[in-house]
Amino acid sequence: MMQTQGLYDGAAYYYLKYRGQYSDRLIQTLASKCRLDGKGRLLDLGCGTGKLTFPMAKYFDDTVGIDVSSDMLQSARSQCELLDIHKMKWLQMPSEQMNPKLGSFRMITAGDAFHWMDRELVLKLSYDRLEPGGALALVGQGHMLGDRSLDWQQAVQQVIDKWFPNSGHRKLSVRHEQLLAQSSFHSLVTGQIHSERKRDIPSVIGYLYSTSTCRKTMLGTDAPDFEKELYDKLKSIDPSGIFTESVTDYYIIAFK
Repeated sequence: MMQTQGLYDGAAYYYLKYRGQYSDRLIQTLASKCRLDGKGRLLDLGCGTGKLTFPMAKYFDDTVGIDVSSDMLQSARSQCELLDIHKMKWLQMPSEQMNPKLGSFRMITAGDAFHWMDRELVLKLSYDRLEPGGALALVGQGHMLGDRSLDWQQAVQQVIDKWFPNSGHRKLSVRHEQLLAQSSFHSLVTGQIHSERKRDIPSVIGYLYSTSTCRKTMLGTDAPDFEKELYDKLKSIDPSGIFTESVTDYYIIAFK
């Protein structure tokens, strides 16, 4: 299991503002394929600021989000207060420690978070916490820079490599689908939903600050220099400062 305690501390503001929402089509697809009807309970693992938790909550009686980051959870709680939402609970704990005290759930989700976990253990614990017929849904959106195929993405990566030399991508030796196929879950359903979004330069910088490998706190007093270099590089590629990001929402659903 990778140590994630503190990994995103200081990133919650940027995560909430710049990560980009999951598409409405993704949320509707999850609801349809899992036959959600507004009943039962939802558990969102590695919930962060609630990027997946909030749009899914309307399909359940009660919702619980768990995460190791107090910074992320405070952002989620603040949103609940702002929106006057009372049926959502936020707990600081690793997914590897979910236990019978949490109760049982109609659905368990993880959005862009499962790769950080001890996946085999979390699959087993999730299976135990689900009601018969319940669903586990792993979803994600991938990185803003995608496969680095566009000029602006390559330029951003060059600046990242200079300022964050240890920001290499963590590759999984075994795909989520393979682990699910070997688990007690059945009826695996997968899919992708493609869309595009526009990003300006502040949004590009904000997204990078939302990641575990390019947190602003890691730059200290050098942050303005990093931002200026990124700004100048991107402006040289397109003076408008507006760039198109290809977005792919993926989902992996399995049932108990």
